[in-house]
Amino acid sequence: MYKTFRILLGFAALCITHATQAQLISNTPYSRYGIGEMNDYLGSIRSAGMAGTGISAGNSYQANITNPALLYYNSITNFDISGAGQLKTLKSSTASQRDGNGNLYNLSLVVPISKRWSSAVGVRPLSTINYEINASSAVEGNPLATIERQYTGEGGLSEAYFAHGVRLFGGLTVGGSASYIFGNTISETSSTVVDSEQLTDRTRIVQIDRTTYRDFLFRAGVNYRQKLKDKLFLSAYGTYSFAAKLDAERDITYERRSQDDNLLASPVADEDTLSGTISLPANWRAGISLDNGSNFTVSAEFSTYEWSKFKSFDGRNDNLKDSYRAALGAEYTPNANAIDSYFKRVTYRGGVYYNDTQFQLNGQDIKDKGVTAGFTLPVGRGTIYDLYLMNISLGYGQRGTTDAGLIKEDYFQFGLGFTVNSRWFLKRRME
Repeated sequence: MYKTFRILLGFAALCITHATQAQLISNTPYSRYGIGEMNDYLGSIRSAGMAGTGISAGNSYQANITNPALLYYNSITNFDISGAGQLKTLKSSTASQRDGNGNLYNLSLVVPISKRWSSAVGVRPLSTINYEINASSAVEGNPLATIERQYTGEGGLSEAYFAHGVRLFGGLTVGGSASYIFGNTISETSSTVVDSEQLTDRTRIVQIDRTTYRDFLFRAGVNYRQKLKDKLFLSAYGTYSFAAKLDAERDITYERRSQDDNLLASPVADEDTLSGTISLPANWRAGISLDNGSNFTVSAEFSTYEWSKFKSFDGRNDNLKDSYRAALGAEYTPNANAIDSYFKRVTYRGGVYYNDTQFQLNGQDIKDKGVTAGFTLPVGRGTIYDLYLMNISLGYGQRGTTDAGLIKEDYFQFGLGFTVNSRWFLKRRME
């Protein structure tokens, strides 16, 4: 048992070394604005299979990290590790391309402290920047020449969190978390004049903007579960992420590169490192769920971000607007104790979501909508001391539009994770 614990923690330490990259999405031009694309699924792969719901849908054998108030329902030690990826087709009115990416999705350890109190520590991505945009325009007065511009960006923010959940009385539980936000982003901007009459090798000057972020973010959560009748329970919940100002350090350099992107010389200019802040907006989520106390749960959720209050390093808002997201998810396990059929012990999930994002370009609001599915597969035979689970999530969605010169994204998401429930810290006694 403890050998398994040490192996899992060693593997987790290796995964943490990649967490700062926060790359969960493939190429998306919309991540150029603000701090990129936010991670709407703050929970585990279980939550991803239910369209991101799970703030009020506690589960005894999954990590209840979406809402800290639900940590109370993890009555034994729970270790969860997962990764996720995305395959995507980007389309404009004249062209299309395919892309893909993947990385760490969640790493968490939940430990019960007492009968009323459980705590969790973990690492997960908070936002992702990943884009490459190429554009060209004519040179005024020279019909044989064009200006080729390229904009690229990568990186994002991750969070390492410490959370607590406590039952006050009856079905009322409350919780809170403190997260250390960290990460860096790199954006490059370059332009090259292409003239068919010039036969010499073309060089280009590239502006490289490296920004590093760090500071703390706090969340609070509440959940109330009430029995309506025999085998029917109602849960109502809410979480609030407080607005935060992140310390930032920005370094801008200029390089001269060849046409095939090789560095031709040392940086031609290196500006002084600047210190500043960015303002992250507040976020709240609310919703309800119904369950029968054993094998069926359905959950509805609504959330919003006040992106109109976002301020970048330069004090700009990047023309962001307040966003909202609505989702509906459910899960069902035919018979968790069945011995005649493995598939009766499998948990099946599904969900739908609609997101009016913070991005507004060329007069168009960027919408995001899709469907999800998921499964939990028992691994081996569970005992009162150990239960091993493999979690899978799948999703298909569409974002954006090809109108007004914009980009439409068709994407397929997938996730794979492993959850271990074990009484690691229980002393066994010989009678």
